Amino acid sequence: MPLRLAMLGMWHTHADGIVRQVAEHSEEFTLVGFFDREPEVLARRVKQWEPQLGKLRLFDTPEALLKEPLDGVVVEGRVHDNIALARLALAHGKPVLLEKPAGDNFAGFRRLIQQARKKRLHVQMIYLFRYMSAVQEMLYRVRKGELGRIYHYRARLPKDITLYKEYVDELGRYGGGMFFEMAGHVIDMMIAMLGVPTRIMPYMAHHHRQGPKDFVDNGVAIFEYPNAWASIEVPALEIATMSRRIEVFGTDGAMVIPHMGSGHLKNKNIQPIELFRRGQDEWQTLNLEAQTLQIRDLREFAAVVAGKKRPDFSAEHDLSVQEALLRASGMWPTKC
Repeated sequence: MPLRLAMLGMWHTHADGIVRQVAEHSEEFTLVGFFDREPEVLARRVKQWEPQLGKLRLFDTPEALLKEPLDGVVVEGRVHDNIALARLALAHGKPVLLEKPAGDNFAGFRRLIQQARKKRLHVQMIYLFRYMSAVQEMLYRVRKGELGRIYHYRARLPKDITLYKEYVDELGRYGGGMFFEMAGHVIDMMIAMLGVPTRIMPYMAHHHRQGPKDFVDNGVAIFEYPNAWASIEVPALEIATMSRRIEVFGTDGAMVIPHMGSGHLKNKNIQPIELFRRGQDEWQTLNLEAQTLQIRDLREFAAVVAGKKRPDFSAEHDLSVQEALLRASGMWPTKC
């Protein structure tokens, strides 16, 4: 029997990928119903998703939807609304698949995790790069110790300048702007490899000639570790293609993902990763078969909810990611 899911909030860009995977794997998952408080979002999503799913069941309130027979809830609304929707799902006894970032203040997310622990319910963050082939390969080799002691981690996640006005409209309310929107993806990987940083130094700026001067469109953060540095860059000013990357350097080797692709748009069938190990003369390129994104997130959620495995990423990890993201975005303290 397919896992029965509800979707609370339909606004987020990544929601379309979840719907696409549910539609393509109807033997595993089904979306029982949908809720969003914004009529324009509902209208747009109905037009977009009904060709894939058939007629959508829309509910006037989240409470009405949560009374349906459900195995879990996907929360895909606006970032500042998502924690409240997730807490409502937990109150109705439903595990939650929560879109990133985990709200816009730490206190709300911490209360959500406390509520989940008390009710013994699973909360899983959707950080789409977690299950990319190249990311999985990098995590595996780092955890195995193949690169020795990591002394530098660098990540870059730029956004296309042609969508700049859209970024301002959607993200202008958040102090960290574009950095807050994107950096969590690679902070997630950084903490998986290096743990919690001892110090975070944010450098958030507005460098476009246009737009409100308080909108962060070019952010850099430096993370200090006892034996390493990490740096993360998120500009919203990019014109170059194929420029999202992660680099990891250690005392016995190095790995580079030269292009991360996109979490929710079409990606190439082959994803390269570059590897250098002590004793080699040249870098080696591994061409990995690309994973279909978001289906792995759904399957991880289903397996954990069914009690078949422990989560790949713990609640403690997700709390550390959210705190580091807020500090790096210049949004700390924020009702913490």
